[in-house]
Amino acid sequence: MKKSGIIIIVIALICLAVVLAGCTSQNSSQTTSASTGSAATSGAGQGATQAEIVHLTGGDYGYPQPFTIYPRGPGSSKVGMIFDSLLERDEKGIIPWLAERWEISADGKEYTFYLRKGVKWQDDLPFTANDVKFTTEYEMKNVPVSGGIETELIDSVKVIDDNTVKFILKEPASSFLYKISSYRIIPEHIYRNVTDPAKFLNKSAVIGTGPYKLAEYNKEHGSYRYVANEGFWGPRVAVKTVEFIPVSNELIAFDQGEIDFSSVTPDILDKYKDNPKYRLVQQPDFWGYEFYFNMKKYPELKDVRVRQAFAYAINRSELVDKIQRGAGEPGNLGILPDNHIWYNADQPEYAWDLAKAKTLLDEAGWKDTDGDGIRDKDGKKLSYALSLASTEVRIGELIKERLKEAGIDIQVKALESKARDTNLKKGDFELLVSGFGGWGQDADYLRTRYSDAKTLSGSNTVAAQASVIGYHNDAFNSLAASEVKELDDAKRKQIVFEMQKVLADDIPTIPLFYTKTWDVWTLPTYDGWMNMYDHHARTHSKLSYLVREGIAAKR
Repeated sequence: MKKSGIIIIVIALICLAVVLAGCTSQNSSQTTSASTGSAATSGAGQGATQAEIVHLTGGDYGYPQPFTIYPRGPGSSKVGMIFDSLLERDEKGIIPWLAERWEISADGKEYTFYLRKGVKWQDDLPFTANDVKFTTEYEMKNVPVSGGIETELIDSVKVIDDNTVKFILKEPASSFLYKISSYRIIPEHIYRNVTDPAKFLNKSAVIGTGPYKLAEYNKEHGSYRYVANEGFWGPRVAVKTVEFIPVSNELIAFDQGEIDFSSVTPDILDKYKDNPKYRLVQQPDFWGYEFYFNMKKYPELKDVRVRQAFAYAINRSELVDKIQRGAGEPGNLGILPDNHIWYNADQPEYAWDLAKAKTLLDEAGWKDTDGDGIRDKDGKKLSYALSLASTEVRIGELIKERLKEAGIDIQVKALESKARDTNLKKGDFELLVSGFGGWGQDADYLRTRYSDAKTLSGSNTVAAQASVIGYHNDAFNSLAASEVKELDDAKRKQIVFEMQKVLADDIPTIPLFYTKTWDVWTLPTYDGWMNMYDHHARTHSKLSYLVREGIAAKR
């Protein structure tokens, strides 16, 4: 770490280094400033860079404020269209947003944010540092579904003046800036009298500082309509109206012109290749499926040999071939995917090996003593219900077939996806499969998901926490405690490498596979789509809907 006060003039170079090195929190600089300039854009300019209206796939993800939205990417992104964060993420790294610059103290415990002047809420009242302080203190009592930070990190928030706010941390936190980039600020003048934000469904609940206003929401139909906020403080809005509409089949709806953007699998790429009507771009492999053990309810699953046997018995390559038709990559047991910026290739692969799985179960004392094909021990059989979404039953059936060969009995339990997610969050399952798109985020999520240390507990409401699944590993907890405090990028990367090794050896969960998909959109309807560097969905990026020539590019 440099001494506090050194000015970084061209922070974009650091952001590039951040991406290459794998750090997204920009801890290598102590003072960061911004001014207006050009920002990177997607597309080659064949299509329109502005549009009157864009239609996207709908579905109900809840009322789009931080406490009532459904905690998945499509829900969180809908909140982000209305509510802003101090920082944002573009294709390369973290960029200024409501905060135009920031400073970090030499000990890494104080973050001072200098806010943009003249920003107003959508009801025309001024946004100030008091709103930032209020949001933090409010969320210490009311945990948001979307966009929260680890309030356990924060000792206090001090308002220096209307446009300056200081976060004082209890201890250094390597990913604090990264977390701030998805931390949505709410208006004090509206929420200060709201005692139960989870039931706050008034129109005033969705007043933010962001580029869009919510014009219409239909829970029954799963439709949303957003219109441009004419008083938005930032770059010009490129799409005046964004409508999320329900469709029975996304690809058919896209081909029929009902929606303007879709994801496609490799087997139908030729339909859109070399066609001037479409833009076709591959997504990063940041969406995938994970297999969870409930070690809290089933103590036999605490035996690492049993979990390793599951890893050898489940044929992850087969899942890629039969579920994805080859469009994916088998999961890494160290959790991070191959194209994560801090992926460690030096870890056991757990290629499908039925003999190895059987040997491990034998060593753990699980044998088929009564000849029914199911292994047992002390009157307990290795028999479980595997919960997953109804659209993912084929995954469950393939896993069932392979585990049966090892002597493990599985009953596939199909649920509505929201029920499956709720059960995962509460620990109400035996075994479970869930898909999500957070694999590319800052590597600190290894800590927030797999460390059961009571300090600095994570806030991810989708993925299972160590405390929920009953996972404990002293070595991992020690590494996690070091990782969150390490402000030197190179040293932190090595710690993350070691964390992956421990997880790959201990198998708290099994990443099954990461998906490979392509995005396709119509030209010339709109051509401004972009990804955030850590995410897979262009429609989730707030910057996709803005004329980015006006976005501050210096970081």
